[in-house]
Amino acid sequence: MSKKMRIRPDVVLASAMIFILAIMALLVVFFDITGADGVGFLAAPISLFIIAYCVFICAFESTTREMVRQRLSRGQMLSAKKNVRQLMIISVVFGIVLSLMVAVFAIVFAQFVFHSPRSFYVLLLVSPAFLFLSIQGVLRGYLSGSGFAIVSVVSDAILTIITVITIFFLSNAIYDYGKKVDALMHVNDIAPAYGAIGAALGISLSSIISFIFVVIMVLIRRNDLNELTQSSAPVNLKQKNECVKDLIISGIIASTGGLLLFIDECIYLNVAHHLHPQESNIDNWGIYIGQCVALVVFFVFASSIPFVKSWFGVHISIVKKDYKAARVRLQSLIHFEAMLIFPIVIWMMILAKTFNTVIFGKSNEAGIDMVILSIPIIIPGAIIVFQTFLLKQLKNNLIMMSNLILGVVIHLVVLMAMSYAGGFGIHASIAAFAAMFIIQGILGMIEIKVMLDVNFMMVRNIVMPLVAATLAGLVALLIDRLLVNLIGEILTLIIAIVLAFVLYMLLLIVLKSVNRYEVERMPLGDYFAIVSDRIYGDSNR
Repeated sequence: MSKKMRIRPDVVLASAMIFILAIMALLVVFFDITGADGVGFLAAPISLFIIAYCVFICAFESTTREMVRQRLSRGQMLSAKKNVRQLMIISVVFGIVLSLMVAVFAIVFAQFVFHSPRSFYVLLLVSPAFLFLSIQGVLRGYLSGSGFAIVSVVSDAILTIITVITIFFLSNAIYDYGKKVDALMHVNDIAPAYGAIGAALGISLSSIISFIFVVIMVLIRRNDLNELTQSSAPVNLKQKNECVKDLIISGIIASTGGLLLFIDECIYLNVAHHLHPQESNIDNWGIYIGQCVALVVFFVFASSIPFVKSWFGVHISIVKKDYKAARVRLQSLIHFEAMLIFPIVIWMMILAKTFNTVIFGKSNEAGIDMVILSIPIIIPGAIIVFQTFLLKQLKNNLIMMSNLILGVVIHLVVLMAMSYAGGFGIHASIAAFAAMFIIQGILGMIEIKVMLDVNFMMVRNIVMPLVAATLAGLVALLIDRLLVNLIGEILTLIIAIVLAFVLYMLLLIVLKSVNRYEVERMPLGDYFAIVSDRIYGDSNR
């Protein structure tokens, strides 16, 4: 087995996160192409696609990989193959059922839940993707656990690239055709639906291509996989497939976010239809997904990817029972994540209108309001992603599931109360996710603190970066107000962010939130290190 095929686990995890990033960025681009209606038509299929990816690729692959790796280390590769076959049957059956359910009930959801008949074709055309995704996860986990983790990374890259390309070109082409139909029929909602149909076709096509690649890799590595079984112990027929329990827990955790978003959409569109039966409410949901949810999810993962390697460092230190090293690594991780996340959150809230105009071409008051309310969710969101990773690696299923169940209950209670009793519309979904993430984030911080008996060093690691980001953000706001009507939004945003970043770094140094070593690890760190030396000399090393 070639060592060149071995890939670090943090790279495999990061590749999955990059795929989610690409989908969120694609929603923003799709919003620019088709408008709010197009994203509204595509919202439910994207939620279902994300659920399928997280369950079939992330959950099934990670569970299969760990099982194969453990069996291989014990010389039980024949037992691993038996378990792989069982997992494949479970995955494929689940994939077939999900594909058929989406195809069969597409008309029901389109007519009676979304109250948008044109959503039927989008749901129908995306349904084959679930079947092809269901086959890939177990095969990728089998290869990855056997030492060929590069297949997972390349497969994610193919799925990402093909999805972006096919959705972009197909949605563009079919959307342009839809505009001609709009002109012919004297309506304005056919083109966005056609664009969403093109995107659904792109999703299914990319899933098929990725599936073909994985199957080819299994065939290519067939002899290598067979070699691993030659010295294997015989199969113990009495031995149960111990990974099914982990699979169920991983699947539930992986699917929760997308499932809650799908439920929120169903409730919002149903309530909105009863309140405004003559209006099309799909465009409001499209604004929420394209201008709010996509940005929040994008930045949660974008602020996590640079630290994935550090996550594994904390985990390894805990496994080795080197708790002192784990505390030091965790303190550094919290500090650097805070220094990245706080500017993102605060500056996006302060510059929401200019940012919205630059990204989407024109400002939208509803979108700006949603961004300001929802962007702070990035902070607890990043905490939850790390905490879930750590608890899963440590196999602490009880705490992980307890946090999840509490969060889901809070989400549903807030959603129902604000939707049906308060009539808050989309803001009910924002508040439900905010309440869920804040409670889970606080619990996560408390649990990690108790687990490692770690001092978070709140003032240095959290308060000072928050103060520096806020002060720099106020300067950015002043620049925005002075320049936006003179030189336009794009140049204003660039100047405001650059100057805010410089001021932010200087404030971190002045407030002694960073030492020289930490400054050097940041963008343009060598230059700011010179400033640190001139202010503090050798005392801040």
